[in-house]
Amino acid sequence: MKGLKDHPIFAVILREVDRIAKNPAYRFLLFVGPLVGILLLFFIFHQGVAKKLPIAVVNQDNTSLSIKVSNALNASSDVAVVRIVDDMFQAEKLLKKGLVEAIVLLPKDLQKNVLQGVEAPVPVYINGTNVTVAGVVQRSVLTTLGTFSGGVQLKKLMLAGNTREQAMARVMPVNIQKHILFNPYSNYGYFLNSAMLYFTLFLFAFMSSVYTFGNELKRGTGLDLLESGNNSVRLAVVGKLFPYTIIFSGFAMFIAFLLFKVEGMPLKGSFLLLFVGQFITILAYQMLGLMFVAVTRNMRLSLSVGSAYIMMGITFSGLTFPIEGMPPLVRAVTAIFPFTWWEKLLISQALRGAPIREALPYICYILIFMLTGLASFGIYKRTLGDSTHWGKS
Repeated sequence: MKGLKDHPIFAVILREVDRIAKNPAYRFLLFVGPLVGILLLFFIFHQGVAKKLPIAVVNQDNTSLSIKVSNALNASSDVAVVRIVDDMFQAEKLLKKGLVEAIVLLPKDLQKNVLQGVEAPVPVYINGTNVTVAGVVQRSVLTTLGTFSGGVQLKKLMLAGNTREQAMARVMPVNIQKHILFNPYSNYGYFLNSAMLYFTLFLFAFMSSVYTFGNELKRGTGLDLLESGNNSVRLAVVGKLFPYTIIFSGFAMFIAFLLFKVEGMPLKGSFLLLFVGQFITILAYQMLGLMFVAVTRNMRLSLSVGSAYIMMGITFSGLTFPIEGMPPLVRAVTAIFPFTWWEKLLISQALRGAPIREALPYICYILIFMLTGLASFGIYKRTLGDSTHWGKS
């Protein structure tokens, strides 16, 4: 035990723990920021599915049929009829003010045309500003109107002497059987929470790495760091990162608990593989932080450039816009972000339960980012000993 305490890496760890205890910026990057960010995002997306989005109905028919259509729309779990008006201009004002997300126009003579067998179009105006909201509203409204229309046709055919089976065959000559294999409830929390929570963790892992390595240059304490590590930059880096890696790994387990136990996100694959993946992804972002500091030799510049790089990672990860739909050049750019490969690993193991051999390449890609950080050890060591880079923010 005495030999362990005398080891240079242990001296670096104690040195770093002391800096964390005395500097509130370290404590924010390590504890307050990740915890607040994770909990805030979890509760924002905890509901998982958008429900009762407000819509307006313009009822110009004022018949029993139009009332049934309004009630059917309101009965949907996705939308709620918050206003029923008879003036299209009034409904348009509600839409422009953002009070409703869609307008369903039930035109005059709707019931008359339906009973006479004449086509009765029902215009629907949807606010497409928010693609997610617009998609939910469109799916819900069109499904409800389609179901209601099919019910009317079914009833008319049965009154004409057709059996229920014959009527169903005419109303729906092609019966589509839809089977959603993964995320069948279209739960946004499953992919938004899983992505955003881990992205928050990786962001703080990167920022804390930039700050702790850059702070050695800012304060001119690089030689002291090397001395604590017996003039070995490898021991110095490992010792500095050890407390951060342990703490962020704990947060990763906390995220896994929130996702798989509290939220009920399915885990169809290997949790061990996910654990290894999240651990090496944390290390990859920490190594990238070291690389940015070593290359720029300036903490402020590293934070600025690195932050832009990290934030671009979630944009190019395919979370909101699929990578397959991107131009070829942009699809190639997505590979330069560790988060792209982590997201693929998480989805393959958690939601799809893919074979381990499919996930192993993602692990290897993430390890490549770690190697880029390892390659910058020599540059960082030379920078620590160069007084021209000391004292710069």
